[in-house]
Amino acid sequence: MHKFFQKLLDTKHHYFLSFNLKYCILLFPLAYAIVRYNLAAGVEWSQLPLYITNKALAMSSVLALLFAARAMLRGCRKSARSLGKMALHCAWLHVLLTLVLLPAGYYPKLSLFVQTSGGEQVMQMASFSATANLALLFGLLCAYLFFVISNGQVNGLQKQILLYLQICTLAYHLLFLGGYSWFAPGSWPAYLPPITLLSFTCVLLLAYFHQKVGKKR
Repeated sequence: MHKFFQKLLDTKHHYFLSFNLKYCILLFPLAYAIVRYNLAAGVEWSQLPLYITNKALAMSSVLALLFAARAMLRGCRKSARSLGKMALHCAWLHVLLTLVLLPAGYYPKLSLFVQTSGGEQVMQMASFSATANLALLFGLLCAYLFFVISNGQVNGLQKQILLYLQICTLAYHLLFLGGYSWFAPGSWPAYLPPITLLSFTCVLLLAYFHQKVGKKR
């Protein structure tokens, strides 16, 4: 009976820690995005439900992937699977919200600018710059690979290769999306690093963890 209750307590403790971790993965990026964009950059609070939340969800997805890889490295397959699902849900919400925000002109740096005969630069809402095309391409490839991997139809070496491809596409997506501002701290609101830079750092750690997991196998 004692062993039964001890096992029950251990299980409850595990779920409590798992819940707290997921809670932090969702809340930390949102809090950071609010501080950086709403408070430091002066973005209107009306943009919080979609624009700011979309940025937070993107980082939450990367963080969930990172902690999933860490859990896998420690042999906690159940936690890794749960965090992987969380990362997938955050990623797909990020994709859907981005598709809503793109046509509304929320990302002017992704749009193509043309010069009129009078020398004025005008943004073309229906066209993307070359860098934006690459950022969106790698983002969609990453989302597709995420879907293929989570589908459960691939295993072993094939899954490992797809995981590395996913990490590469995610890294390139972030690089083309925000790399232009990573080395200009003077342009950062309150000197707070861009979410793309923080996420890219997490992706590097993710690649390291996956390499360690591969060696353990």
